[in-house]
Amino acid sequence: MTPARSVSLIPARRITALLALLLSALYVTNAWQTLSAGRWHKPGAAIFPIALGALLAVSGLSALFERRGGGDGTMPATFTLPAGADLGRLLLLLGAFALYFLVMPVIGNMVASALFLFASMWLLWDDPTRSPVRLAIYAIAIAVSFEWFFVRLLKGQMPGGIFRQWLF
Repeated sequence: MTPARSVSLIPARRITALLALLLSALYVTNAWQTLSAGRWHKPGAAIFPIALGALLAVSGLSALFERRGGGDGTMPATFTLPAGADLGRLLLLLGAFALYFLVMPVIGNMVASALFLFASMWLLWDDPTRSPVRLAIYAIAIAVSFEWFFVRLLKGQMPGGIFRQWLF
């Protein structure tokens, strides 16, 4: 069995906060430059990404300027990275996430989302009697809901992929 590694939370939180600020700046800048903000009475596709980037920036700032030593002191000073089977599940989930973004332009947002959701639920579900059919139904329902909400209702641009002609 591999020994667990502990990491100090204070530097890790600062690094994560700075990374969140950097990512939010890049995300908002990209959304501002590539998407239309629209008008007051008819908002464009850039509104949601800009709001999301602003929330990420506020979260990063709050983590960066968080007071140390306040509260009841129940927050641990370190955290432990997963080891063994849990580390394997984490790495598989990160691989599924990377694969999701690589195949989305080819097979489309809805199909890639359904496959990613199924894989992530399969990896994260601890119930040994899990039903793959039930997970597939959940994954398809969530992917169709997201497609309807973001693409059909909000008119966001998402990759259609090779299956676009048969879906919706």
